[in-house]
Amino acid sequence: MNNKANNQKRIVMSMGGKGGGGKSTLMTSLVDFFHAENCPVTLIDCDTENKVHGSFSHFFKEAVKVDITTPSGFDEFVEKVLCDNAPMVLADLGAGSGKFTFKWFDDMHDPLQEAGVRFLAIGVLTSEVATTETIFNWANALKSRTDYLIVRNHRNGGDFSALESSEPGQRFLKVSKAPVIDMEARLDDIQRDLDKRGLSLRQALEAPSEIAGPFLSRAVSKIRMRGYLTRMNAQFRKVVDTLLP
Repeated sequence: MNNKANNQKRIVMSMGGKGGGGKSTLMTSLVDFFHAENCPVTLIDCDTENKVHGSFSHFFKEAVKVDITTPSGFDEFVEKVLCDNAPMVLADLGAGSGKFTFKWFDDMHDPLQEAGVRFLAIGVLTSEVATTETIFNWANALKSRTDYLIVRNHRNGGDFSALESSEPGQRFLKVSKAPVIDMEARLDDIQRDLDKRGLSLRQALEAPSEIAGPFLSRAVSKIRMRGYLTRMNAQFRKVVDTLLP
């Protein structure tokens, strides 16, 4: 494909650090948002470690599983990006995937940028310092070759001082000009059932009761999930210029 055909394309990738920070929750919510906005999106599951739960292919049957640690997987990823017509490509990277991801990014960045593809790295931040360290490590490796978006996950409270009040954090926010949005804490029972069944919020609300299960099919659960979905989409709309090509 020529450059003109690709000049409105963006790869959005998660910063894969320590597991349990809410990365998968955020990425599935982002897919819900693009569906709500009628924006075509290509889903690539690069999580080679998470074979059962948590990765894109667990939630979305259309997600393509690609092992970017191998030469053939690298080629498959680039081919998928350049040949699919969708303007958005979401790449879900596994926890602890930094080292091989950085080499993959080094190898693919320049040729894809020359083809008109832009990049966005999303960091999900909790009150745990390890999530902030992940953002710093990725920013040190990716530098200014990508745009950044920070999502404050309130699951463990609202203390994000490791990023917002520290000298390295303030420097990162100033240099990267990364917008910051929020992801509210969800009821544990709801999120646990969503993860177990491989359903995003949108999917759970649209699914028949035999798919969603008795707990998610309850009227009160649907009210909560609809609220989560509405408020998360509102956060994404605040940064739509950052998300879209």
